[in-house]
Amino acid sequence: MSTVLHSRDGSVHTLTLNRPDRLNAVSTDLYQQILAGLDEASSAPEARVVVLTGAGRAFCVGADQKAHHTQERTRAEIREYVNLGQQVCRRIQTMDLPVIAAVNGYALGAGAEMATSADFVVIADEAKIGFPESSIGTYMGGGVTYRLPRLIGLRRAQDLLTLGAWLGGQDAQAIGLARASVPAGKLDDAVQELAQDIASKAPVSLARLKASLMDVTDLDLALMREERDLLSIMETADWAEGVASFADRRDPVFVGR
Repeated sequence: MSTVLHSRDGSVHTLTLNRPDRLNAVSTDLYQQILAGLDEASSAPEARVVVLTGAGRAFCVGADQKAHHTQERTRAEIREYVNLGQQVCRRIQTMDLPVIAAVNGYALGAGAEMATSADFVVIADEAKIGFPESSIGTYMGGGVTYRLPRLIGLRRAQDLLTLGAWLGGQDAQAIGLARASVPAGKLDDAVQELAQDIASKAPVSLARLKASLMDVTDLDLALMREERDLLSIMETADWAEGVASFADRRDPVFVGR
């Protein structure tokens, strides 16, 4: 059985972590299949949005502690496992397509890192998200020491990462870690509504915006990058379509070039 299920509904590609018996705990194979699914979505001409979620009652509980305890791995195998986790989070953060984390249940450790890497987090009220690494003698990854303070502020990030507290959905929304918190029964509808809204936007513009938000660190760089990107986008078919549709008072149909 595949540890990651890949499905498509029009322009929305969904990757479902599929180890429900282990609460979707991460493994080398799981990481490899996530990367393969992200690559497949990136190369699909019709793709506009990726949704990442989990099967069963968890999004992803992080490391498979049972496997860590029982498996004997070489130093090279451990390094590969750690590096794959970093690659997954980097890929989510840097790929052109927007990524929505649909947090349906526990998102802990590496699971929280993947969710934090997404461009949008929609979480169930009943879900729990947190970074318990310091409480169990391990360490965080996925660039969370860089990304989390940018999302929720240094003080809140320091508090969450140091104390390892788990947040419910509404608390995650309140501090800006999640875009929205909804009852579990309404999570799929909320995610699909957001995904369709994103999919209606100009994909070239969204790709440039995502890259800029990741890379820009000061005002001068932001101004230079915006000017460069705007001039480039003004040469695209999507820019011309946006102008024409506005003049015609109709919804634009973007083609991604």
